Amino acid sequence: MLLCYKEIEIFDDMEIGMGFVWSRLYDTLHRKFVSIQDSDAHIAVGVSFPDYGAGTFRLGARLRLFSPDERILQKLELNEILDILGDYIDMSETKEVPTEHSYALFSRKQFKKSNPLRLARRYAKRHGVSLQEAIGRYAALDSEKVIRENNLPFINMNSASTNRRYKLFVKKEESDIRRDGVFNTFGLGGDATVPIF
Repeated sequence: MLLCYKEIEIFDDMEIGMGFVWSRLYDTLHRKFVSIQDSDAHIAVGVSFPDYGAGTFRLGARLRLFSPDERILQKLELNEILDILGDYIDMSETKEVPTEHSYALFSRKQFKKSNPLRLARRYAKRHGVSLQEAIGRYAALDSEKVIRENNLPFINMNSASTNRRYKLFVKKEESDIRRDGVFNTFGLGGDATVPIF
C-alpha cells in the first residue's frame, strides 16, 4: 500500500521547453531507480501524472512519486539529484496520501518495430510516393489503432547503456480498485496501481 508521496511541479518556462525539462527529470529519476532496483529489476516507488492528458504537454506539469514508506523516498536523495533542475521545478515535502482517492495504472507502452505506419512512411520516403499510397500497400494497416496508440504522451529518454534516444510512451488506465504490486525502473506498474487525487 502506497502511503506517502512527493510531488514535483515543472514550471512552464518559455526559454526552455517543458519537454526538455521532463526529459532531464525523468532521465535522472530513471538512473536513480535503476540504482535501487531489486534482483528482479523492481522498485517500491510508483509514479503518477496528475495532469495526464491536459495542457500543451500531455503528461502535464506534475509528477508524483509514491512509496509505502517515507524512508524509501528519502533514500532517493531527490533534493541532491534534482538540484541541477532547481530553476525549473518545485518539489514538495513528503506528504501522506489522502484517504479519499481513486486509482490508476500508469504503464509503459512499447510499439512493435514492425509498426505498419512506420513501414509505410519508410516505403513512401524510399520510393517517392505519398504516404496514402504507401499505406495502401500495407492493407493490414489498422490506421485508427495506430493513430490512437501514437497519440499517447511520451518523454524523450536517453539510454545509458546504448547511448541512443527513445520515447517512453505512458499509458493511463483508471481503476476502481487498488492493486498492490511492484514498479519497473521507470516507476510504472505492470499491474500495480497508484492513488489519483
